[in-house]
Order: sequence, then structure tokens, then C-alpha cells
Amino acid sequence: MDPSMQKEYLNSLEQILQEVENYLESSTDAAAAVEPDKGLGRLSRMEAMQDQQLVMEMRRRKKRQLADVKSAISRLEMGNYGTCIFCGKEISPERLAVTPEVQTCMRCS
Repeated sequence: MDPSMQKEYLNSLEQILQEVENYLESSTDAAAAVEPDKGLGRLSRMEAMQDQQLVMEMRRRKKRQLADVKSAISRLEMGNYGTCIFCGKEISPERLAVTPEVQTCMRCS
């Protein structure tokens, strides 16, 4: 992989990293436990709890994406970015363009 492509992938990964960290920071309050409030009706409380669960699931997925992005940056620094972790073959540039943090080729995924 040439240095200009490495720089491009690094920029993409750093942008994704910043977006994920911003989301995780901004969604902390929404994932907090739903407090029992006398002003809320039963249905409203159930909706609030459902919304909380959706936010918690999205935060779980974003935390996983954060780990994947950090791993991809590490692989880029070590020089084995763009190589499938299972078969060792090159991951297609098209796949990396869509999901720069991907760790596997299409065949192994």
C-alpha cells in the first residue's frame, strides 16, 4: 500500500474515531436509568425505557466500532493494514473505502 493511500485511510479512521467518541460522550445521559417519576404515565415510562434500551444498544455497537477503529489504526501503524486477519489476503480497496475499520476480506467475513 502506497503512503498516500495509508494517509487517506488514516484520515478516514481518525474521522470515524472522532465521530464515535462524540456520539458516546453525547449519549451518556440518554443511556442512564429511567427514573421513576410520578408525572409520567405508564405508557410514557415504557416508551422512555424502550428509548433507553435503543440508546444502550447503539452505544454497545459504537463501542465495538471504536475498538475496531483503534485496532485498524494500530494495524496501519504496524504495516499490516488492509490484510485479512484470517486468510492473510489483501482486503479490496473498495471494501476498505466503505468500511475502513474492516478486518476481513469478503470471503472470510
